[in-house]
Amino acid sequence: MKIKFNNIRDLADARYAAAVMADYIGFSIGDENELPTSTIQEIIGWCSGPEIILEVKNAAAIEKVKALLNILPVNGLEVSAQDHPAMKEAFSEQNLLWIIDAKMNGEDEFVKANPNAEAAEKIKETEPWGISMDCFESVSTGIKDFSDWNDFFEALEIL
Repeated sequence: MKIKFNNIRDLADARYAAAVMADYIGFSIGDENELPTSTIQEIIGWCSGPEIILEVKNAAAIEKVKALLNILPVNGLEVSAQDHPAMKEAFSEQNLLWIIDAKMNGEDEFVKANPNAEAAEKIKETEPWGISMDCFESVSTGIKDFSDWNDFFEALEIL
């Protein structure tokens, strides 16, 4: 099963994703959750393992994505089906993974998961190709409570 962490907010998220051997970490581009490029660079510099996905929330962000592809080791783009044609044309020269409306390269689908016991049981029953999880803000500066995620991944026998 593939694991993707969406909307990485800080180094703690990325390190946690790497610790559970996530396949992908995503950074939001083109919306209010977008991190400064320097922050993304710093996070990527401290985290190894997962492939880097830019979650493009707005096709108008094409120029921003082009700039990021020149300075970040990006492996793929996540876009809506509506924005995919314009994005695909803009990046046809690039060898990128594509996640379109939660489907990897149009075939294998990620199921959105919340870190709780019920979701873990459903995932164990259905055995989806992949799961994606949204990261959350710190409760206070530099402090995050990963206990729900720990319980979730223990139930899935990943930790």
